[in-house]
Amino acid sequence: MGIVVRLGMLAVAGFLPMVAAAADLTEEQRTLVQVFDAPGHDKAAIYTAGRQWIAENFKSAKAVIEYESKDDGTIIGNGNISYPCASAWECLGKPDWTVPFTMRLEAKDERFRLTFSNIRLHWPAKINAGIRQPEFDGPVRSTKDMDKIRPKLLMFGDEINASLVTRKAGDNW
Repeated sequence: MGIVVRLGMLAVAGFLPMVAAAADLTEEQRTLVQVFDAPGHDKAAIYTAGRQWIAENFKSAKAVIEYESKDDGTIIGNGNISYPCASAWECLGKPDWTVPFTMRLEAKDERFRLTFSNIRLHWPAKINAGIRQPEFDGPVRSTKDMDKIRPKLLMFGDEINASLVTRKAGDNW
């Protein structure tokens, strides 16, 4: 029996460093930065399209836009998306998970940069099969979660670019 206990303790001791290493991401690993080209569009057009896109797509009970400066071409806003599940099975366990974040748009002539920071996971308290799960609102801790969230957030740049074209075409009504 002593050998079984020692082997079990050895297995746990060998497993803990892997869990600890996979569990906590640094703030830098939780921050996404991407530059998008917007040929033929000046800073003012990109700023206006970005502001309109944020107003139409970020829904919140709180103020969505925290800071804006047309002169600087900067908008900082708070948004959230549904947790991007990899499968229907995964979504069964996470139907009410959201990913709150802060997005910064910086416009220049013919390009803009999106920076996503303060990326978190949130789920409400619930009772499942008689077991109470407390509410959680904290930073994304695993690479696996960030790998699912990253492409969803970076798609916003393509959507803002598309709104530039749509907005320009819609001006001729």
